[in-house]
Amino acid sequence: MARYEFPTTAELLDMGAPKENAVTVYLPATAADYEVARTTLKSSMDGAIRTLREGGADHAIEETFHAITEAILADDCWDVLSRSLAVFATADGAEIFVLPNNLEHQVQVGKYWDLGQIVRSVANPQRAFAVTLSASEWHVWSASGTTEAHELKVDENIVDPRAHGDDRTQALEAYAKRVAAKVESMLTNADPSGERPLFLFATDPLEGMFRENFHGRREVVLIPGSPDDLRADQVDAAIRAGLTEINARRSTETVDTIADGTSKGLVALDLGDIARAAVAGAVDTLVYDFTVDTLGRLDNETGEVTYLDDGYDLMSRIAVVVLQNSGRVVPVRAGEVTSEIWNDVAVARLRYPLSR
Repeated sequence: MARYEFPTTAELLDMGAPKENAVTVYLPATAADYEVARTTLKSSMDGAIRTLREGGADHAIEETFHAITEAILADDCWDVLSRSLAVFATADGAEIFVLPNNLEHQVQVGKYWDLGQIVRSVANPQRAFAVTLSASEWHVWSASGTTEAHELKVDENIVDPRAHGDDRTQALEAYAKRVAAKVESMLTNADPSGERPLFLFATDPLEGMFRENFHGRREVVLIPGSPDDLRADQVDAAIRAGLTEINARRSTETVDTIADGTSKGLVALDLGDIARAAVAGAVDTLVYDFTVDTLGRLDNETGEVTYLDDGYDLMSRIAVVVLQNSGRVVPVRAGEVTSEIWNDVAVARLRYPLSR
């Protein structure tokens, strides 16, 4: 039942369609807090069942969801947890996504699944590299939105420096230079654009020596503390925390760049205009607050927006349409963007001006 990859854009569109008795549950779920996660899942589903009952669901529907809850608790995913679970259920069954992203506990019951957090995970896959570097050992790591930090295979054995006295400094410099060159070569092959940051776990003097010899545009972020004997989950946790700050800064930079197109008519701030542009394939980049609940429906032909209390999350739906049309989406939280044109809801860069 469980999946360890993101849903495709086509799947997200289907997931956003109306559903009978749609239950959405997001929750933190790690191996360290195994029992807490299981208890949270059960109580969340029990609460959803009570909501369904209060909404008029009959006894058969209740029993069906109790059986679905038991099936989720018996799923193999509990043996291979990452950091969070996303559960999407109807009376026909449930789909579970096991993700390393930090998802917040949330329960929703209605006619639509709440796709806000899963769309953010898809659009912001949290990809990064890391190096743990000390005089005794060094390792290269990779993390993404679907995999926790894991060590990459290195095909060159750069030995530990063993010299003493004045020669030791020279030996450390040579060691750091060789490691930096090797890491740079590996990461350039894996990510030629240099978009993914590199988290450096090292202390002086190796930290400074590595930085001095590591070239290119890739952002390097220092993580203080001893790099020796770090577990994969510790490396992963540091990466996720650091990416939160990096992504917030980059989001503001993106909105500032979008603002440059204002005089050319290439910026949309009104949600209706953004929706119309998204359906037309005119949105190049969409930055939006995924925590804002704007309910309604989107006409997939015209882009017209209708606001309805029993509708679905419009921003998530519009974001999926942008992705479907090869656009870029940047979901943010309130307060992460400080650009002057930011309106706390959404800003879009257009590929061409909208006709009136």
